[in-house]
Amino acid sequence: MFPIFSRSGWLLLALASLCAPAVYGQQQAVLSELPVLPEPSSLSAPAPEVPAIAVSLAVFSTYPSETLLDACGDTETTQDCIEDTITPEAFISALIAKSWFTEIKPFGNDSDYELLIANVAKQDETSTMSRALSEALLEELDEELDEELDEELDEELNEELNEEKHFTELTLQWRGIEIDSLVISSQVNSNETATKKAIEPLLSWYKHATENGLFTPEFLYHALNASDYGNHLSVPESLGDFTRLDTQLYPDPFKGSITRYTHPFFEDALVDVTVYPILAKLDTNTPSNQRKTASTANTENSARTDALLHQQLDEDWNKADHVAHARNLTLSQAQPISPFNVVGFANGWRLALKAESAVDDPIFATTYVFTRKDKIVKVATTFPSDFSDNLAHELIAHITVPEESMLMQQVRAMLK
Repeated sequence: MFPIFSRSGWLLLALASLCAPAVYGQQQAVLSELPVLPEPSSLSAPAPEVPAIAVSLAVFSTYPSETLLDACGDTETTQDCIEDTITPEAFISALIAKSWFTEIKPFGNDSDYELLIANVAKQDETSTMSRALSEALLEELDEELDEELDEELDEELNEELNEEKHFTELTLQWRGIEIDSLVISSQVNSNETATKKAIEPLLSWYKHATENGLFTPEFLYHALNASDYGNHLSVPESLGDFTRLDTQLYPDPFKGSITRYTHPFFEDALVDVTVYPILAKLDTNTPSNQRKTASTANTENSARTDALLHQQLDEDWNKADHVAHARNLTLSQAQPISPFNVVGFANGWRLALKAESAVDDPIFATTYVFTRKDKIVKVATTFPSDFSDNLAHELIAHITVPEESMLMQQVRAMLK
């Protein structure tokens, strides 16, 4: 018996798991997040070869949908559609052999992306009658034609008789939410191996996936109705002497976007700005979440908002402590978590860290967190606050973030 994924439970499972942490095998952003503690400088090494689509993909067999049965023509009384004429193992073996993905996990439950496959083949009276007539014709020809011609006709007719019409539906999910579905028809020879029969629909689906970018963050955000950072996030092109290198999306709409700034002379001096949704109900009474001009805005945070921002910095402290311990560094707070106000724009918080060892120069890292609309804005630098405070001021004064997305409205409606 193979696990069968029931379509009826998709929505409930999806709503329950949407905010779950990212799992093993999830696609990583090209622009990796700045570590809480910067790594020592090192020469860049050649990147290892990676599959065309760098994700871990779980694969399930599922029941045929009405769309698939309609494509097969199961509504006509003279026809039957037989399920799983190409076995689940055949599709899985073909996917593994193609090496399109970082990992194929048959019936796995710990991948963000899941591919559900349903397959049916058409069996009808017309094809059965044609087979019988053709076989009768072959018997007559056996008596009249010479052996060589008979063999040629026999081979041609058998090829036609052995053709099967298959219909395959491939449904892609992200954490239980359907983001794409495609029905593919294919004509195969019944004498071929099951794995070979599976190749043709998979090739068509893979072409569809790559041409439409099914595994890109942009497609995912759009399919889930997440925030449109590409069009509605605005950040400065420069901060002081720093220049914007790039802005990218994380492959998870709950992690949002990351923008990196670099210095023209100091390659280890970096500024990262991440913008991501608040994974909690919004404090509607917090003035900083309301639209007001800089001159009239009351930027006082509520206790709830301050607690939320403290939580972000506490998590950074714990990460830094873990890294420092692994690298035999002594970690300290150069400045304890303290308020950081950008007058007329936002009240935030700052955490300044210092890591020391007996042999290396000290490592500094400063992080600032603010709220803007329904988002958290985090500014992380690789240098002391004496140099980064002005950059954080400039960023908060000029950043514009997207409005609350339909996705987050739905998620927050479920939260207590």
